[in-house]
Amino acid sequence: MNTKYKMVVFDIDGTLLPFGVTELSERTKEMFKKLKEAGYINVLCSGRDIFTVGNQIHNPYVDYFVGANGTFILDLKTNEYIFEEVINYEDFLKFRKYAQDNELAFSFVGNKWGYYNELFDINTWFYYPYKDKFISEKEFESQDDKNYLITISTTKPEEWAKKLNDFFNKNNMNMWVLATWNSGIFLSARGITKAVGLNMLGDILDIKLKEMVAFGDSENDIEMLKHVGLGVALGNGEDITKDAADLICLPVTEDGPYFKLKEMGFYD
Repeated sequence: MNTKYKMVVFDIDGTLLPFGVTELSERTKEMFKKLKEAGYINVLCSGRDIFTVGNQIHNPYVDYFVGANGTFILDLKTNEYIFEEVINYEDFLKFRKYAQDNELAFSFVGNKWGYYNELFDINTWFYYPYKDKFISEKEFESQDDKNYLITISTTKPEEWAKKLNDFFNKNNMNMWVLATWNSGIFLSARGITKAVGLNMLGDILDIKLKEMVAFGDSENDIEMLKHVGLGVALGNGEDITKDAADLICLPVTEDGPYFKLKEMGFYD
């Protein structure tokens, strides 16, 4: 066991699972088991929510799910939310009007349902397996639900990210652009990142960020990789993510986290 660290954290897409794949490799399943037997706390930290995370939270060797890019923490042993930071309803109404006026496709997630507007394509590879968990955003008010994370689908993420942040600031809204990628934007309550969620989990468990190891591949992993004790980017990761990391491991298709942790003495 590497006694310098107490917690090992994993992004999911592009880190544990190649994009489009839904089942963990046998090595990755073995990795979680070995880490747990060695005494580590295992954490999933992802942009996914309780609906799109699928079977990954039913892994008996994973302890916590930091979901929707850090906006909530789910204790997988008790199935209790131990932290959450939601987008308030008034801010959502302002955003909804802006999205309607600008014909933006969006979805968002609560803890009862996922929601999407009429412009959002729910039949993509990511959402389609879970589409029965998503309903029209027009039904949001009647569900007495929460709003953790908004996803905008767009081919111009950087352009719309700037416009949205300007809109949030101008209207004194407690929202921001959490991250962008080549086909979309994540919006959350202002100040939320994966690193914030992990710091909150660490406070609850009396574990410092420097006692955590984290693996990630995308822009929304950058803050996490920078703030933990050891940040590892996947070989298939974005260049800006690799630049933020302490180490780089093999790509997800070659079970990079498994081999990097074995090399560093986390297990035999």
